[in-house]
Amino acid sequence: MEPENTPAAGACDHAQPAEVAIMAEKYLKALGVPEPAWDGCRFGYGGHGGSGPFKSVYTEVERRSGNWVAVKLDRSREDLGPARNGFKVVQLSEAASKFGPTV
Repeated sequence: MEPENTPAAGACDHAQPAEVAIMAEKYLKALGVPEPAWDGCRFGYGGHGGSGPFKSVYTEVERRSGNWVAVKLDRSREDLGPARNGFKVVQLSEAASKFGPTV
């Protein structure tokens, strides 16, 4: 999954928290996970930081009480490396893990 390419995104390929939440919902829906089981699930996305001072940005969101909350935003002057690039399942709730792969 990739963030939407909008003019506001500029030369960056990292995702905003709202975009990571959208990717997370698509992922969970594709697995058939019912929405009440989403609480406790955590997802991340890392990408190039664009032309500014940061070479990379990594963002994580977690579902809490029916809302997606940005829980991590790491900006770095170094490349992320392949392990943190792109969309990542960080943690599935116990209920959600019954529908798909665990982390």
